[in-house]
Amino acid sequence: MRYKNKYINMLSLSRLAAGVMLASMASFPLLAAEHPDGQLAFMQAAQLSAIKQQLHDGQAASQTQSAYQHLLKAADGALTKPNPSVTDKGLTPPSGSKHDYLSLSPYWWPDSKKADGLPWVRRDGKVNPASKNAQSDGVRLAQFTSDVQNLTLAWYFSGKQTYADKAIGMLRTWFINPETRMNPNLNFSQGIPGIAPGRSYGVLDGRYFATRIVDSLILLRGNAAWQAQDEQSMQQWMQQYMTWLQSNKLALEERNAENNHGSWYSTQVAGIAWYLKQPQVIKEMSQLLEHKLNKQFAADGAQPQELARTRSFHYSYFNLQAVTLMAVLAQKEGVDVWHYQTPQGGSLIKSLDFMAPYTDDNRPWPYPSLDRVSVIIVPFLSWADNALGQSRYQQQVRSASFNLPEATHGGKHKNDGKGEILEAEQATWLTSLPAGTTDFVAPHPALKAQ
Repeated sequence: MRYKNKYINMLSLSRLAAGVMLASMASFPLLAAEHPDGQLAFMQAAQLSAIKQQLHDGQAASQTQSAYQHLLKAADGALTKPNPSVTDKGLTPPSGSKHDYLSLSPYWWPDSKKADGLPWVRRDGKVNPASKNAQSDGVRLAQFTSDVQNLTLAWYFSGKQTYADKAIGMLRTWFINPETRMNPNLNFSQGIPGIAPGRSYGVLDGRYFATRIVDSLILLRGNAAWQAQDEQSMQQWMQQYMTWLQSNKLALEERNAENNHGSWYSTQVAGIAWYLKQPQVIKEMSQLLEHKLNKQFAADGAQPQELARTRSFHYSYFNLQAVTLMAVLAQKEGVDVWHYQTPQGGSLIKSLDFMAPYTDDNRPWPYPSLDRVSVIIVPFLSWADNALGQSRYQQQVRSASFNLPEATHGGKHKNDGKGEILEAEQATWLTSLPAGTTDFVAPHPALKAQ
């Protein structure tokens, strides 16, 4: 009921605008997401199309209306920003070129016992502000990819060309223009002063190229402003980056990681392989991930390696995010990660079952954890229901509140976790249809018999 009044107001406004919006969309070319040759990697094209129609007809669920308004607000904010580039940072990488990406490991700090602070020392779970400022690229990359995705989706749903133009401008600045482009490597990611200029853990930073940029690129193929030369340049950049991921020493170390880092390596490579149309790589990454799950998932669904961290709730969700995204993508290639069972009896579904009760803020998390954002799990539950054609998690999905002050726990400021909450709301209600919603998309035929 908390959405009732807001929904009535939004419904009236959306019905007034529906005719104008639909008329403006009549001149649009066929969007790539709605074309059989332009299937998205992590989102579902048919579901996006259904949600767009619901929004334009004024028939969208109140939660979807709320997520849509938050999306437009974020996209409008991105319109006012200058296009970001890795060359904006204050620090210069050891290579001497600001075109190389540079980030600092978040949990490492200057040693207070040393005059020069070197080498830095680790404080697990305690984020060093120096890793989150404009001197390096970590925050810049995360914000850039989020802005591009929000702008692309805002264009897709509203038909407002200004959003697409800004997204395309950002992509050209970051990946294509010679003066500002990023070199396709992560050689200097998550470095530690006094220890290493770059580390394998930094490969994790590149996950957004797969999870946010790939689907944005596929959507933008349906926009006239995205030119053939742009597509060719992005294909070249992604192929060079893929080569780095598959051959560089740091990347190969990350490939061998058995915790969330290894999961994210598999998902990142698979997402980029989807963009490059390399289905065999996706199948290889699915098999690699399943091998990692043998050491990650306990029989009861717990993830012991992630529970051992000081941010046990965060890392339990974080690994599940990588695995669930891989399951979504692998399913499109006919690979069923959802039902894969480890020799110990663990599985993705059991791990989702393990986490599902803790979408409720009132249920205490029984492990030490420095923070907790409960609703961050909800999208994975919704995706699982969609993939399996079930309503296993419908109660958790439909009862979840994305109210920012109430859904944030364990931080010093009331807005801690705001970005995560908004992202979860969008992923649950705006870019997918929860089970039981009109036009629910049936599971892949290979899963129906499971």
